[in-house]
Amino acid sequence: MGVLSPQPRKDINGKQIVPKEILKVATTLQSPALKDQDLPQNAFLWFVKDLPAKKTEIGASVPKGSYQILGYTGVTLLVIPDENLVAVRKFNSFGSPEGYDYLSDVRSFGDTVMNCLQNR
Repeated sequence: MGVLSPQPRKDINGKQIVPKEILKVATTLQSPALKDQDLPQNAFLWFVKDLPAKKTEIGASVPKGSYQILGYTGVTLLVIPDENLVAVRKFNSFGSPEGYDYLSDVRSFGDTVMNCLQNR
């Protein structure tokens, strides 16, 4: 894990790069009400931690209001606003070995991040 600045930058040279409205819409729950409440909740390309869901990609110990996006090769970017934290996992791997549990793997990243926060 890397070290994060306690004062994250919201702009570059005083200019907001991505409009705040775009960030809000992109990370706000957009999923329709589903019959299967265990499916993950989504924003625009982001998984959002909102209601409990058994099939979510976000770890159980990650707080509500957090959001996560996944890359094709297993890269994971997790944002935890309550902790003022962004965590990134570089995991460049194509394909999955036999017996690989994708959901367990991506969930464990968020849970590991929360464990590190609790033990700091």
